[in-house]
Amino acid sequence: MAVYIYSEQQIESIIRATKRFRLRNCAVATVILVAACLVASFRPECIFGAREQARIWVVAVLFVFVAGPLVDTLWRWTSRPLRLQRFLRERKIEVSAEGVTVSGAPSVRRLACNEIQSADEVPWGLYLRSPNRYRWILIPAKIEGFEQVKREIAEMGIPIVRSAAPPNWEELAGAVVFIGTMLCAIFAHSASVLAANLLISVLVAVVGFLIVSASPDNLPKMRWARFGIFLPVAMTASMLWTAMGK
Repeated sequence: MAVYIYSEQQIESIIRATKRFRLRNCAVATVILVAACLVASFRPECIFGAREQARIWVVAVLFVFVAGPLVDTLWRWTSRPLRLQRFLRERKIEVSAEGVTVSGAPSVRRLACNEIQSADEVPWGLYLRSPNRYRWILIPAKIEGFEQVKREIAEMGIPIVRSAAPPNWEELAGAVVFIGTMLCAIFAHSASVLAANLLISVLVAVVGFLIVSASPDNLPKMRWARFGIFLPVAMTASMLWTAMGK
């Protein structure tokens, strides 16, 4: 059995990259909050609607998706890199004749050799796919000995296919539509547009709920969070009710 881990150099590189990412996120979040406050002060109808019917939803969205993460990032500015460092040091990939295991807090993922159907290589790593489309293992490209891992996978008779996009593209598309329906619920004031948005948001929520539920590896930590997928449905229904009551 071969065991692969992150080297200290790779860990430091990842820590530096995440620091730059957090700085950019904080800058973007600050700009969004400042812009929202200025618009709300001078042109409230542009962000809250003519009758300010969207005020509660705009404030809630800004708090949950912008202000909350910004405060959390600043509050944990020093502790989060240390936690990430511990996580990377505990992370290891085990490749054996029985299968592939990715272990380390907070979870362990394992695919037996007879479960692995294919391996999709993307710029950031190698996705090992099982018959369940939403049960997979990602072997990061930055792991020490990544090329050796690929050779071992190939020796198992598992085909490796190069890909430029994530294998489950519908998850990314669903996230984009999720954000789109939420923005539409806030800024659209036509009852017909909101009705169409309600239909789309219901379809996206149901499909997203089923996709999250289809992965037994993600379900324990997403059991309750997956209900957040229905947020655009609640927002659009509320805004539609207000629009029809005008």
